[in-house]
Amino acid sequence: MVNMKAFFHFILPLAFLLPGLCSCHSGVRKDGTLKQASIQLDSVDAKIGTFPRSASTRTTVFTFTNVGDAPLEFLDVDYSCGCVTATYPEKPVKPGKRGEIVVTYNGRLKKAGRVYQKVYFAVSGKPENFVLRIHGQMTEN
Repeated sequence: MVNMKAFFHFILPLAFLLPGLCSCHSGVRKDGTLKQASIQLDSVDAKIGTFPRSASTRTTVFTFTNVGDAPLEFLDVDYSCGCVTATYPEKPVKPGKRGEIVVTYNGRLKKAGRVYQKVYFAVSGKPENFVLRIHGQMTEN
């Protein structure tokens, strides 16, 4: 049988103390609202210019800032074509910090012509999803 005196002197105060101890690390603001990351991109479009197929790899850098008050994590990435890849921060980006997304286009196996590709991202902040676009022109030589 539970000793009621021990319960009231030890266990019950813990029930009130533990939520207060945990909330300082839980991502809750003092006003009770949840902390949240927020990505602010400097640009979502990049021109990669006109280039020959013989030099068909083009790389561009998109920069962003986490303007929220929680760490920003990249959750998923998807591409409109296998000719596009992206690298982005593997570790969470702290509030107020800047980061880079490097997008590379490789048109080696593509036909010459207009280049228009998209990279789709899901992140832990607002907006939850965003799209980066690259466009240019690949010539035969």
